[in-house]
Amino acid sequence: MRLRPSAEILILLAFAAGIALLGATAWFALTSGRAYLDSDARSDRLHEGERALTALLLTVRAAESGARGYVLTGRAEYLDPYRNVHDDAAAHLADLRRLLPDLPATERDVDLLALETRQKLDQMRQVVEQRGTQGFEAAQRTVAAGDGRELTLRIRARADVLQQAIAVEIAGEMARSVERHAGTTRGIGLTAALFVAIVGATWVVIGWELRERRRLLARLEQDANHDPLTRLPNRRFFADWLTYALAQARRDGTPLGLLYIDLDGFKVVNDRRGHKAGDAVLAEIARRFRAAARESDVLARLGGDEFALAVPCAHDGREVAALAQRLIASLRDPELPPIADAPIGASIGVAFYPDDAGDVAGLIAAADDAMYVAKRAGRNRAVFSAVAAVA
Repeated sequence: MRLRPSAEILILLAFAAGIALLGATAWFALTSGRAYLDSDARSDRLHEGERALTALLLTVRAAESGARGYVLTGRAEYLDPYRNVHDDAAAHLADLRRLLPDLPATERDVDLLALETRQKLDQMRQVVEQRGTQGFEAAQRTVAAGDGRELTLRIRARADVLQQAIAVEIAGEMARSVERHAGTTRGIGLTAALFVAIVGATWVVIGWELRERRRLLARLEQDANHDPLTRLPNRRFFADWLTYALAQARRDGTPLGLLYIDLDGFKVVNDRRGHKAGDAVLAEIARRFRAAARESDVLARLGGDEFALAVPCAHDGREVAALAQRLIASLRDPELPPIADAPIGASIGVAFYPDDAGDVAGLIAAADDAMYVAKRAGRNRAVFSAVAAVA
C-alpha cells in the first residue's frame, strides 16, 4: 500500500519551495542589482576619464595660446594660462590613469600622451624663456626649428584614439546593461508560477520607472538649461554661466564682453506668416549666429527675439566690434537664401566687464541700454556702452 503525503507535508513542501524560490529570486535580484551598480560606476569612471582627457587638451591648448600670445606681443598677461599648465596637465594625466585602470589597451596611449604632452610643455617653456631673455627673433627661430605643430597634431591624434576607445567601452557597457536587463527578465520569468506574475510585474515596473526617471531627469535638465526651439542655452543657464565667467575674469584680471542682441523686423514675420514661420526663422538665425561666433563664445537665447553672446578674454574692442558686424551681416548674407520674405536685422548693445559693470545684472543692463541706443540710432547696428557710439 503506497502512502500519500499529508496536506500538512504538502503545505510545508510548498512553503519550503516558496521560500527557496523567494531566496533564489532575492539572490538573483541582489546579484543583478550589484551588476547594475558596478556597470553604472564603471560608466561614470569612463565618462570622468573622458572629461579628464578633454580637460587636458583644453589646458594644453590654453597654455599654447598664451605662450603664442606672449611670444608675439611680449605681454606677460598672456602667460596666465601657461603658468599652472604643468601641474594641471599632471593632474589630468593622473586622473586618466586612475579612471581608466581596466582598459589595458589604452595604457600605452596614455603613457605616450603623457610623454608627448611633456615634450610639448618643455618646448613651450624653452620658447617662453627665450622670448623673455633673448627676444622675439630668437624665440621665433626656436619655433621654426622645432616640431611644435607636429607634437600638437600627435597629441590630438592620441587623444582621438583614447576618446574612441572610451566611447567603445561606454557603448559596450550600455549593450551589456541591455543584455543584463533582458537576462534578468528571463530569469524572473522562469521562477515559480506562484511568484512569476508578481515578481515579473514588479521588476518590469521598477525597470520601466527607473528608465523613465532617467529620461525624465535628462529631459528636465535639458529643458531647464536650453531653449527647446533653438537648442541654445536659455536665460537661466546663461545667467549662471555668466556669473561663473565673471568670477573667472575677476580672478584672472581679464575683460569680458557681452553682446545683447534684439532682432529688427521679426514682428513683421510673425504677423504675416504666423508663429510657426517665426519659429523657423528664429532657428535659422540661431544657426547663423552660432556660425558667426567664435568657438570660445557662448550664445544664448534670452527669450522672444532676444539673444546674448558672451565673449571671454575680450581684450580687443575692435575684434568684438567685428564680431558684432559679422552677426549683423549673417542675417543678410547674399550667398545664403533669405531668412524671411521681410528684411531681418539686429540691434546690438555691447558692454564690457569691468569697464561698464562689475556684476552680472549691471553688465546685462549696460548691454541692454546700449542696444536701445542702437534701436534709436536707426536699428541694424552695434553700439558700445562705454562710449555710446555706433560701431
